[in-house]
Amino acid sequence: MNTAATARPPIAPVITSILILLTFLFAAPTTTAESIPVPPQAAAYYKSRPDFFHFATPADLPKNLQWQTNLSDPEFASPDAKRGGTITFSIATYPPTLRRVGPNANHSFRGYSYDNYYIALTMPHPNTDNPIPGTATHWAISPDRRTVYYKLNPDVRFNDGQPVTADDYLFTFYFYTSPHLQAPWYKDFYTNEFAGITKYDDYTIAITLPDERPDPVYNTSIEPTPRNFFKDLDATYPISHQLRQQPTTGPYRINPDKLVPEQSITLDRIPNWWADKLRYYRHRHNPDHVIFRVVRDPSKSYQMFLIGDLDLMEIRIPKFWYALNNEAPLKNGFIEKHTFYYDRPCPTWGLFLNTFKPGLDNHHVRLGIQHATDWQRVISTFFRGDYQRLNNFAEGFGKFTNPAVRARPYNPTTAMRHFAAAGYTQRDPDGILRNPLTNTRLSFQLTSRDTDVRKCLPTLIDSARKAGLEFRPEALETTTFFKKTQEKKHDIAFTAWNVSNKYPTFWESFHIENAITTKSDGTIIPKRQTNNITSTRDKTLSTLIDKYRAAKTEDELLRLGYEIQQRIHDDACFVPAYKVVTSRVALWRWIRTTPEFGMKSSDDIFETGTFWIDETIKKETRTLQTTTTTLPPIIRIHDQYNTER
Repeated sequence: MNTAATARPPIAPVITSILILLTFLFAAPTTTAESIPVPPQAAAYYKSRPDFFHFATPADLPKNLQWQTNLSDPEFASPDAKRGGTITFSIATYPPTLRRVGPNANHSFRGYSYDNYYIALTMPHPNTDNPIPGTATHWAISPDRRTVYYKLNPDVRFNDGQPVTADDYLFTFYFYTSPHLQAPWYKDFYTNEFAGITKYDDYTIAITLPDERPDPVYNTSIEPTPRNFFKDLDATYPISHQLRQQPTTGPYRINPDKLVPEQSITLDRIPNWWADKLRYYRHRHNPDHVIFRVVRDPSKSYQMFLIGDLDLMEIRIPKFWYALNNEAPLKNGFIEKHTFYYDRPCPTWGLFLNTFKPGLDNHHVRLGIQHATDWQRVISTFFRGDYQRLNNFAEGFGKFTNPAVRARPYNPTTAMRHFAAAGYTQRDPDGILRNPLTNTRLSFQLTSRDTDVRKCLPTLIDSARKAGLEFRPEALETTTFFKKTQEKKHDIAFTAWNVSNKYPTFWESFHIENAITTKSDGTIIPKRQTNNITSTRDKTLSTLIDKYRAAKTEDELLRLGYEIQQRIHDDACFVPAYKVVTSRVALWRWIRTTPEFGMKSSDDIFETGTFWIDETIKKETRTLQTTTTTLPPIIRIHDQYNTER
């Protein structure tokens, strides 16, 4: 019982006011492209940067452009898919904000509210990786491979009903470089990774890169940003947009009338979505409503799934996955189990050592921690051997992953040798090492999210203790965890970044620009709200990263990427943990999928939206549950993308 709740002030009037405001903000206006002016502050910004923002006419387009599209790759959704119904899923925590960017916006729910549904100028086909039409129908590459020209689809709409035109792509650069966002990664990316944008008419644009790139279409495929929604962008943005979902070109938007703070979020499908009949988008994102219920206890989620309160459950915790075999709904054929192998970059599960913290700024201490953590024991016991050891921060990128970089094995003797080199030569009565010169104990707080993975911490604590190292465990609610690590207040964080890029990226996690900031009095402090949660500030590494970002060929990317990966490994600020190469999903039999079940590049069936609800099967199943009739149990493995098969 949460007795503290009785001391809180009434929030119902506040919530009601917020929902009324959101309803007004999300009301779909009747507008045309011509009726949406460019916000004055954006127009002034364009005028102030004539080197970047260019305005021309169709007659100014280069002659003999080789326009191309892609309508020949295979469709990956099923024509048998049925539109409609409601699907219910659980999430472990309520998001700290509905903003897409800015303070605390890099949270676990952002995939469901934005990333799974975004559509850029082109999109990578999830199985072939070839570009396919997105919000653009055609594209052409300049001979110097620095500029890509795009023909925009005039039918594209934001999910608040407003049309998308060239001005929304120009506005993207104004928006993401604005200091009001307090989003340094976006500001850097849109400032340094592009050299200009040209508007030829409402539906023709060109985007120019600073230099030749190995894949200019991939590098220029940006999203539009709704200029009308952000027409009053100012310094109040982090607060004024805290509870506002920005319109996107995707098929779903949050229903403000069904927002229940700390309890549930509902996504509603857009009627007559602009991409509904297009080759690569039809038969996808089929449910009319997706309900996300906040269930903080994984055991409770599991029980809710077994009684049908949840329609499906992605099960990454082995104990639930194997326990399901003995549950009546699976044995009776009402629930199915699917294991799907995918082939994509790996999330970066591991220990992130905050090198700004005393002790962790010592290279020998970091090397010792590498050898003092027994991840193989965690994999063999807690994960029952289902996972594999991660070797590299940039793993799963094929030839762009440096094969020479291997995770250091657990070896207490080697660990203690490094700790001794750092001055930790005496043992306390409990076996933990101490530096006699500084009287400092070899002890660090190990912070994780308060999810089921925290239960592997005792294994790490035990293995570390054998090497004279103390881990003090701390499990935080997910939102609190992300806030602490973004503020760089942790010692060691056990977490992962999801990876969705075609090539490894390093700037946000290891560049010095994201590590430190200098106060007016000259004091250097950790830079807040960046993904460099190791506070890595290696100038040589940063120079390599700068060169990598400017690489013109794949050979340069390969060579520089290998150097960067080796230097990160040598610095020892990141302890690789494990990698997951399968998605394990249990679902009630009325949730239908394609025969392949998933896509090569997707570890989440929500990402490509190729599932649907069969209401006939749902009704039949509910009837069967009241009888003694059973069906054959279904446990399937889809291993067509298993790279080790």
